[in-house]
Amino acid sequence: MSESIFDRITAFLGSKSAVQKVADDPVLTAELLLLLHVALADGKTEKSEYAAILRIASTDFGISPDEFGEVATYLKDFGYETSSEQAALAFADVPFERKVMLLRHLLAIANADNDLDPKEANLIRRTADLLGVTPEELHKSH
Repeated sequence: MSESIFDRITAFLGSKSAVQKVADDPVLTAELLLLLHVALADGKTEKSEYAAILRIASTDFGISPDEFGEVATYLKDFGYETSSEQAALAFADVPFERKVMLLRHLLAIANADNDLDPKEANLIRRTADLLGVTPEELHKSH
């Protein structure tokens, strides 16, 4: 049987926007905040870093580049008081592999401009410490 117009409307209305997906997932919200924090850690955001964030958001989280602007606005409005440490603590109960994936995302953004700034490295190191992931474990899992 073919799909009725009502089924299509219900499916459309039932689908979540990217902002709703982020708002409903504290770990995703925390990761996106951390990605933005590492991009801003050195006081400037290079186009390559922003492109890396867009790529990660699209490929790993299903947030298209067209939707990311709204997500960034949401994060700015509702996550502006969230520190990097608080965001990292949202990962306390996630599987180890997910923690490693977060750290790899942070490294990808920090290295996107081919210049790992000491402030970016420090943020990543502190995050790894909070998550209980050693550099050896990060490299071993790769």
